[in-house]
Amino acid sequence: MRLVVIVSSHSLILALAAVLSAHLSAAAPNGASNDRPAADQAEPAGNAVEWTFDVLELQDGTRYQGLVLADREAEIDFAEIFRPPGKPMFAVIRPVVPGQVAKKTLTSGADRDRLAARFQQFRNRARIEAGRMENVTLRKAAGEAGQFWTYEGPWFRLESTADETMVRRCVVRAEQIFRAYRQLLPPAHQQRTGLRLLIFGSTDEYQRHLSEYGLTFASPAWFSQARNLVVAGGELNSFNRRLQQTQSQNEEVRRQYKMLRSSFSSRLAAVIDQMKQRGYTSAQIEQEVKLRSAAWQREYDEALSRLDLAAAQNEAAFAKVTGQMFAQLYHEAFHAYVENYVCAEDGRAFPLWLNEGMAQIFETGQIEADSLRIDAPDRKRLAELKNDLRGERPLTIQEILLADEQRFLNPASNRSAQRYYLYSWGLAYYLVFDQNRFRPDVLDAFLRNADDFGPAARFTRLVDMPIAKFERLWREAVLAMRPF
Repeated sequence: MRLVVIVSSHSLILALAAVLSAHLSAAAPNGASNDRPAADQAEPAGNAVEWTFDVLELQDGTRYQGLVLADREAEIDFAEIFRPPGKPMFAVIRPVVPGQVAKKTLTSGADRDRLAARFQQFRNRARIEAGRMENVTLRKAAGEAGQFWTYEGPWFRLESTADETMVRRCVVRAEQIFRAYRQLLPPAHQQRTGLRLLIFGSTDEYQRHLSEYGLTFASPAWFSQARNLVVAGGELNSFNRRLQQTQSQNEEVRRQYKMLRSSFSSRLAAVIDQMKQRGYTSAQIEQEVKLRSAAWQREYDEALSRLDLAAAQNEAAFAKVTGQMFAQLYHEAFHAYVENYVCAEDGRAFPLWLNEGMAQIFETGQIEADSLRIDAPDRKRLAELKNDLRGERPLTIQEILLADEQRFLNPASNRSAQRYYLYSWGLAYYLVFDQNRFRPDVLDAFLRNADDFGPAARFTRLVDMPIAKFERLWREAVLAMRPF
């Protein structure tokens, strides 16, 4: 994967520096910065009496209004709620460090019940914000294959042979996806279960680990239920070193431009003195300075724009290089989450089709800036499912419900397994995002007492209609669905 390096011409910079505008210091290229997405700036609409929010006021003056989802010692899960005029309501799930909160105002009683009930109606459309890498606490420890960076979180322990910066990225991504799991599928209990994530910084390390257990497969991640361990690996270290070198070079170019900008006053004064000594009139000096100042301003703005674009392209390159590993990690870690936090209690059972269907939903989550969006249907899967449904022999919902593990084996080379995965994804997506059938009350009733009902009876209770009717509605909805 190619990384973008911006190379400066020192002679060009010096030449342009001689004609810096006196007005440059008063006009910053982009104005004040703002970390929050533009969409998040919308003012809440409606009557304030109708909506009463929890409010967090941070030490830095930031103010969030919405709903506290969980208030733990290490972290607060906060759903910031937005009601932009004329647009759909949405929420951003933010991790907040308790020590950063200056004041917390919580709703209670009927107001809180009303707020929580309203949030449940659109919680599956919420975007999950990433935490900050600098807030991640790591330590060096001895692991299964030598020295590891280790992170102890509330939901899992992560060990990795990757470089420190890359491990921090992995921790932030892992915490983000576990926050997304909890959003769509609330845990049955909050206690730490001993779940571990093991991430190798190179493919060779990962493959050696697999060979120690007699395993050989191409997938960059897998879940061992017996060891309660999710293992993943990729070329994290080699790419991270290239990325850091590129970032260092580009930051040096940025530093040069900013130094020249800060010294413009003295350089401009020298140019003006030289022009006066050569007999230029005041009007000529003013005109020349304006022309050359405009040229420098354009060069400066374009240089910083190129640097910003290079940074974004390099982050995109990182996402592409690590995308397959993270996607499979999200998939396998979901299975681990279900095993550890959803079905750990006796009598709760997660059907295979739903387990694989929801794992694919998280696998195809989209990162937009630092927010994870899981509600957008995967374009490739949607197109393939539509084609299959229009085919001569589409699968029936009964076939999906009754499918055992053999039906899902070797999807990379088995067309039949690919179809079962595809239909499971389509069913899970429709139930979660179109039908909102995974509300906590509905889901809890579905998961409990699984032995008392067969697969078809359980599904009928979940969708609250005969399977034949649901199947017709589902197929019509899928065929009419558009990616967004």
